[in-house]
Amino acid sequence: MRSLILGLGNPILGDDSVGLRVAREVARQRASDETLTIAEEERGGLALLEQMAGFDRVLVVDAIQTGAPVGTLHCLGVESVPTQRTATAHGINLRMALALGRQCGLSLPADDEIVILGIEAADVLTFSEQLTPEVEQAIHQAVAAIDAWLHEHRRT
Repeated sequence: MRSLILGLGNPILGDDSVGLRVAREVARQRASDETLTIAEEERGGLALLEQMAGFDRVLVVDAIQTGAPVGTLHCLGVESVPTQRTATAHGINLRMALALGRQCGLSLPADDEIVILGIEAADVLTFSEQLTPEVEQAIHQAVAAIDAWLHEHRRT
């Protein structure tokens, strides 16, 4: 079974880069895991299809703002995603992109095999290469959550 960890974000917009940083940490820790692909993406919408095509399951990591305490982890399914990186003003959201990709015959994971790990962000609009301390600390929790997700899948 082919798994993808996909980190999303903008590397120069403060907390918005957390998905990219989590992906890099997972890549560092799991460099020898041949069953796992780790990728980064700065675009949303249809660009996500290019990354997800051919995988059996995908875990997307991105910054999210819901009003929860900064650094909180959110585990979401495709149907419950409040779009941020998954949609653009001139693009389509994740649900729509997946539907279009399937209509076009792309080999994409089923919706229940796509998990979005959102990390509550404080600031995703200020130009900065620094994370807020709470978001920085959440990286280790996010990596642990990804490890648990990977472990659970290997048992099924």
